[in-house]
Amino acid sequence: MALGSEAPSLRALGSVFADVYDKVSPSVVVLEVSKPESGATDFSGLDSLFRGPRRPLTPASEGSGFIIREDGYILTNAHVVEGADPRRGVVARLQDGTRLPLTVVGLDDKTDLAVLKADAEGLPAIEWGDSDAVRVGEFVCGIGSPYELDFTLTAGIISAKGRSNLTGTIYEDYLQTDAAINPGNSGGPLCDLDGRVVGVNTLINGLSRGLGFAIPSRLARLVSEQLIADGRIIWPWLGVRIETLGNEPRLSEVMGIDQGVVVRTIEPGAPASRSNLRPADVIVEVDGEAVASARDLQQMILRKSVGQEVALKVWRRSLVGGQFRTVNVTTEELPQAPLVAGRAAPRRAPGAMPAPGEAPQGIGLEVEDLSAEVARTLDLEPGGVIVTHVAEGGAAELAGLRRRDVITAVGDQTVGDAASFGAAIEDLAEGQSVVLLLERGGRQTYAIFQKP
Repeated sequence: MALGSEAPSLRALGSVFADVYDKVSPSVVVLEVSKPESGATDFSGLDSLFRGPRRPLTPASEGSGFIIREDGYILTNAHVVEGADPRRGVVARLQDGTRLPLTVVGLDDKTDLAVLKADAEGLPAIEWGDSDAVRVGEFVCGIGSPYELDFTLTAGIISAKGRSNLTGTIYEDYLQTDAAINPGNSGGPLCDLDGRVVGVNTLINGLSRGLGFAIPSRLARLVSEQLIADGRIIWPWLGVRIETLGNEPRLSEVMGIDQGVVVRTIEPGAPASRSNLRPADVIVEVDGEAVASARDLQQMILRKSVGQEVALKVWRRSLVGGQFRTVNVTTEELPQAPLVAGRAAPRRAPGAMPAPGEAPQGIGLEVEDLSAEVARTLDLEPGGVIVTHVAEGGAAELAGLRRRDVITAVGDQTVGDAASFGAAIEDLAEGQSVVLLLERGGRQTYAIFQKP
């Protein structure tokens, strides 16, 4: 059956794929990674049933990588080389059969990237492409070693950009592709039709059937350059947990604004905790640049330096409306364990909670003044009221309030004691929603409360 007029176009496309392979494959390496010996046993062959002691296995794995500099620097995924046996190390195998012992220059578990170094010169390095410029629908090619099938080419399109919330890594901004990405492809290049690397292929557990993901070249290049220079990554940090405002229509309605990034939580001891930023603030600009999503904000902060002051334009909701204001925050280095930075979470000492107190009737909540003694016992700052009881099915439970929450403000009204809290709630109209500022487990956060 003749292909007719379509044949020349198909042949031309096939030729382009072949050209990409010819250009990029010499820069791709197969990584042989030896793991420490385990208790596994080799049962291969019937002889093992009758002769001699069984051999302990030395687990080994293969991944992919690619040469990013002629003087021997190679980029791959951090998970490919993590746990490598230091006695055997990692070996790179080139397309021509050359084997190069490697040392680990540095790895970054926040982005799942690692840089390795071979003692070599004149290696064929890749050409970087622009992941920001690549468009959904464009053809791309992946080269790697799936299932130990070395130097395999796969092809597909860019299916989506900016994918996140797929793994436990902090910085996620994946390119999605339908080019096949299987075990062994991890760390290999994703290329455009000019043979320029636009991503680092990454296999995500449970998502390998028809779905491939790659770390964008913009981020991979930044990380690799810093690992080569310093052996580690110094990430700027504000210490906030955030959410795109548009993801929750009810929240947009309560906040009185429909675009931006809402501050869900401020971590204890974080740079944001030493600024005027508050939970429930909606960030709309960073240094004059508009912010539409959590990903936007994340990427903007990544481009800042540690110790740099950034101006956040925020919308702050009040009981009678809201207003824009500028909050300055100075970035700091992301600590190794940011979730436990700062002072400890409140202690759960027996008898530390005060007796149930009072609150306006019908809201399903009881509070007590946060005395200096109770604040000291629970390792809290003085001020506000502490929640001593939340009734099942009441308005407070629907708002997500919990025992031991410390309420510090109702809207823009600071709460000093149970009486001021009760007065602020009484002033709300029936059905009116308000932001309650809280301290929970040492972190600043908020809840949306609707008066019944």
